[in-house]
Amino acid sequence: MKLFSNICILIILSIFVSCSAQSYINRGDKMVKSGRYYNAQGLYEKAYKKSKDREAKADIAFKAASCYDQVNEARRASSWYRKAILNRDTFSNAVLNLAYAEVKNGKIEDAEENFWEYLDLKPEAKADNDPSEILKRISEWEEYPGRYKVEILSDFNSSSSDFCPIYMGKDTNVVFFSSTRKLNDKPKKDGVTGDFHSNIFESHYSNEVIRKSRKRKGRKATSRKVTVDTYQWSKARGVGDTINTDWNEGAACFSPEADVLYFTSSRKVTKENQGTKIFVVQRQEDGWGRVAQLDLVPDSLSVGHPSISADGTILYFVSDMPGGYGGNDIWMAKKSGSSWSEPQNLGRPINTPDDELFPFIKSNGDLYFASDRKEGMGGLDIYRAKREETGVWRVENMKYPINSTADDFALVFRSDEEKGMFTSSRKRGNDDIYGFKYVPLQFSLSGKVVNSETNEVVSKAEIHIVSSNGEQTDSRSNVEGQFNIDLDPELEYIVMVSAEGYLNGKELLSTVGIDLSRNFKSTIGLKPIEKPIELPNILYDFGSWELRDESKTALDVLVETLNDNPKITIELGSHTDYVGSESTNRDISQKRAQSVVDYLIEKGIYWDRLIAHGYGESKPLTANADKAKEYGFLTEGDVVSESFISKLREKEKEEANQLNRRTDFRVLSTDYEPGPNSKVKPGSDFSQIGSTLIKDLSEIKGVFYTIQIGAFNKNTIPPILQKYKVVFRGNVDSSTVRYTTGIFDDLEAARAEASKIGKTGINAFVIAYNKGKKITFAEAKKLKK
Repeated sequence: MKLFSNICILIILSIFVSCSAQSYINRGDKMVKSGRYYNAQGLYEKAYKKSKDREAKADIAFKAASCYDQVNEARRASSWYRKAILNRDTFSNAVLNLAYAEVKNGKIEDAEENFWEYLDLKPEAKADNDPSEILKRISEWEEYPGRYKVEILSDFNSSSSDFCPIYMGKDTNVVFFSSTRKLNDKPKKDGVTGDFHSNIFESHYSNEVIRKSRKRKGRKATSRKVTVDTYQWSKARGVGDTINTDWNEGAACFSPEADVLYFTSSRKVTKENQGTKIFVVQRQEDGWGRVAQLDLVPDSLSVGHPSISADGTILYFVSDMPGGYGGNDIWMAKKSGSSWSEPQNLGRPINTPDDELFPFIKSNGDLYFASDRKEGMGGLDIYRAKREETGVWRVENMKYPINSTADDFALVFRSDEEKGMFTSSRKRGNDDIYGFKYVPLQFSLSGKVVNSETNEVVSKAEIHIVSSNGEQTDSRSNVEGQFNIDLDPELEYIVMVSAEGYLNGKELLSTVGIDLSRNFKSTIGLKPIEKPIELPNILYDFGSWELRDESKTALDVLVETLNDNPKITIELGSHTDYVGSESTNRDISQKRAQSVVDYLIEKGIYWDRLIAHGYGESKPLTANADKAKEYGFLTEGDVVSESFISKLREKEKEEANQLNRRTDFRVLSTDYEPGPNSKVKPGSDFSQIGSTLIKDLSEIKGVFYTIQIGAFNKNTIPPILQKYKVVFRGNVDSSTVRYTTGIFDDLEAARAEASKIGKTGINAFVIAYNKGKKITFAEAKKLKK
């Protein structure tokens, strides 16, 4: 009986939980119907927590994600779309929406992965409209951007949403914009976005600022206007209670004479008033006149986003009224006396089944507007419409950098100039005000610094840029390994990248002769130095240690690496397979390693940076992820030992042996400094007395300085030479020989070393040489120049 009662209780509880979850869903659905997405998403989240059924949880998560999509919170939308997919991995619509959300988040690689997953789930979608086409557009437009320079206008922006900037007519020293920042102590939140209701603010560019006095006991704080030396934008302030209310006030425009302000508001004038309306108010010297609703459409319809023509006779605006093409369309009305004509839809190709918003009519008649049509970069894009001689509008996307993968909208121009402002959520997912101006050509390099072995990002990497005009600049990658560098036309660039624990990386690029703006993109891989780095294609004939020509080509890359990393010393390791005796393999591998070292020295690498080591067959290859991917018989971490190879098929055995026949290098130190004898590598043409190596000065090329430590009879080998690791010999006359030490490029460095030697009691002094012959310091200085 007790067991039966417990089962009944569990059934009742499960029904209660299920009903509770459904109750939240029903309430959320009602909120969505009324457009209160912020309120709805909270209800859906509660329903998700209460629901135990995975199929139901997938649908609830999708609804919550859609709400976040509606209020432009792409990051949270992505999180909830993932939850929907987690509960139903075949949820194709969630996968597609997640891809678009990741586009808005700027996570292009993640978006691409989700687009392909969607096409796997619905392959028929590619035939009609391949959703991954957006990624191709983004890549192409970012690489070849339009001729506008864009920068955030920090004077106007806050942590809240700041949007829809306008100039006060032709007066560009006064800017009005909308913001959700707090205007009073008791702001109301919008059920649609969850932000405070928006109000209209203004800022003035002048050299007059307001200074406030401190509040003292018994006295109120006072303020006064003072003049300062520099012009600056004043702190934004609300335009007053005449215009701003407890409802949303937003997109606005001024009449051509800047004496009338048209603005959008959701305030309630009558009970029948629905959505937003356009209001009008006269600007006066001491403030604003009476606000009146513009009589354009019946109260049951919604209108907003006004923009007026240069002659003040045509008003462009946005509405979802009947007679459109779906969503919000752009309409126009002509002024007739004190009233406006019946609205007229601008038609195709301006309007589409998607949303067209935020029109701005330029003085030359060009129309700019925002749209979320699928031909963009993600979210809202800004478009330009030019009227052809035939009267037909030609619409084109303004592309990058005006547009981004986030929302971009509400563009306005300064009067008769190719510069202005617009709104974008590209930085933090939050609406901010940006400035733009037309430039003849613009170039940049953007990219990412990664670990070339693991593909993990390298944050805070140092970036040093040298241009062909001699200018040098420094930058650094951010925590995500990304960087962006502005470039100038008609220049060549070397970009050096360094980070602790890695070999330096390098990028070469040129803007010479390019007549289109371009954003170069690059992923710069840095090789970690904690493990040996394999050199590709170092080939020898069987049983030989002579380098083949194709091997020399591969080693030239190592020469470049060593030149780019002048402070490292390395060990060149040569490895063999298991064919032949262990002693023979060790001997051959040592000679092969030495042949590599000798080649590097011939190419100008200092001999004391290099050590040759033949390992023979003692260190078989350990497969990394790349090798495992390339060779089917390997998994990551496999050691290609003799016992491992013996278990393979014949063809695989040969491949495994070839993998072991390799040359690699490992970094021994990262603080190398060349010494006085680093230029010259001891070789077979040296004479040797004890541990002292002697070389003729006539074999040293170019201009250099050396330090004389004595002149002696040709047939005498003075004991003083034993104190130096390397000395050089040059004839003074037919019977006398000069002995010197050190080869120096710099005279002062040579003199400093001569001073040290002199303190030991040796009469040492510096001599200049060129092509083995003694010259004067003046001649040396001239030749070096």
